[in-house]
Amino acid sequence: IFMLSIMTEQLEPSTQKFLIVDDHEAILEGTIPALRTKYPLIEILTAKDSQTAQQLVQEFHPNLVVVDLSLPRTLGDSAKVEVGMQLLGNLMQSNNPPNIVVLSTNVKPLVRIKCIVNTYEGGFAAMDKSVPLKEMLTLVDIAQRGSIYLPKEVRSRPEFDRKWLEVLTLKYEEGLSDKAIAKQMSITDRTVRNYWIRIQDALGVFDNPDKDLRVQIEIAARKAGLIN
Repeated sequence: IFMLSIMTEQLEPSTQKFLIVDDHEAILEGTIPALRTKYPLIEILTAKDSQTAQQLVQEFHPNLVVVDLSLPRTLGDSAKVEVGMQLLGNLMQSNNPPNIVVLSTNVKPLVRIKCIVNTYEGGFAAMDKSVPLKEMLTLVDIAQRGSIYLPKEVRSRPEFDRKWLEVLTLKYEEGLSDKAIAKQMSITDRTVRNYWIRIQDALGVFDNPDKDLRVQIEIAARKAGLIN
């Protein structure tokens, strides 16, 4: 009988763990009860900053991570999209990639990693925080099944070459000139000019003699979520 009880315990599945990463208390108060109702047997972990989230992932290996894109690096820091995107990248590159649900007020930055999402080994779903809880739970199911779902505003955006994104970042977030960009990327000035032409075409920005072209590219890139 003793041996049988040991075997039974070994065969019982371990409790699934969900990690919710968001620095807004109101979101946690709405999301957690909804998940508990849908999945009464899960264990829910929470984190309000990227550093804590990564520690919990390494320690507990959650089955599902629900994450906001705008997060502080540590408690007390300002919430930034680049912090959430970096956390997302770390999750997707881990040895045991979890299913992921992005719940954010702005999902457009996901266009930067759309090609990675489409080949991700785990489930991945993204949605705006304004969606009803019932719809959120549906997308959690999609991610839990290992499927991929991206909202229309991300799906409809063209994929951008990683080097184009680097040019945009160096120009509009670090303020570098084309010559400095070429040096930083170890490419020629002519290649940088070619990248600008391709970026312009991909964003649908047309030459207008009354407007500064680079400013128009910046506006379009920010609207598309390619830069912060």
